[in-house]
Amino acid sequence: MRKYKLSTFVLEVCMLLVCATFVIPIYYLVVSTFKTQAQIIKSPLGLPTSLNLDNYIKALATMHFFQNFSNSFIITSVSVVLIVVCGSMVAYAIVRRKNKLMGFLGIYFLIGFLVPVQTTLLPLFLIMKNLHLINTLTGMILLHSSNGSVFAFFLYSGFIRSLPPELEEAAAMDGAGAFRIFWQIVFPLLKPITATIVIFNTMWIWNDFLLTYLFLSSPSKATLIMQVYNGVGQYINDWSIMMPVLVLALLPMVIFYLIMQQYIIGGLTIGAIK
Repeated sequence: MRKYKLSTFVLEVCMLLVCATFVIPIYYLVVSTFKTQAQIIKSPLGLPTSLNLDNYIKALATMHFFQNFSNSFIITSVSVVLIVVCGSMVAYAIVRRKNKLMGFLGIYFLIGFLVPVQTTLLPLFLIMKNLHLINTLTGMILLHSSNGSVFAFFLYSGFIRSLPPELEEAAAMDGAGAFRIFWQIVFPLLKPITATIVIFNTMWIWNDFLLTYLFLSSPSKATLIMQVYNGVGQYINDWSIMMPVLVLALLPMVIFYLIMQQYIIGGLTIGAIK
């Protein structure tokens, strides 16, 4: 019994140390936003002498926060809607209509899922250039929605297979068409896995750097993540500005995650059971 308690205590201490490695950088980041440059250098982990919001005011004025936020919001929201709509409809058609064409499409999506996007960046760039989609929000939406739809297809496929087809057969006997059956009967049943897909794709697209860096070059089209990247070089010697820039870029997703965390747990649990 004593040995068990000792091992449990050691395990808990190790877990606390691991948690501290994540908490301390966040604490340092947030606390530094209320300090002057001299205070950050003199006492990195110390509390600020006063609650000073001047750093945030300067950051908002210099980083064009609202414009960058608008770009990130448009790209993320439209991409997620397309991912949910396209991924769910394609999954439903392939799962329910079992024929050679649907079997081929299933394998086709599987191949697209297995190929890393990094290996296709060069031909993808050439295609985007020929279509005049470089440095456009439309191009970024198409890139993110196409990448996310493949993963959503596999999640939806596994979930749809667990749904009883008798509900759809009963609706079809009552005269409902395929489109109405899907949106009024099937899609509401996909709510748990849809919530999971929305959450993970929102966080991925919002925080994406690689595609944004390669396909967006205009400052007016920059996202918040790109503004952070640009600020690393611009404000590398002024941490009193750089720290609020980082917090402002992270804050929307932190709020989003805190609001949606219950759906993450619920969606993963139900998805695992299904």
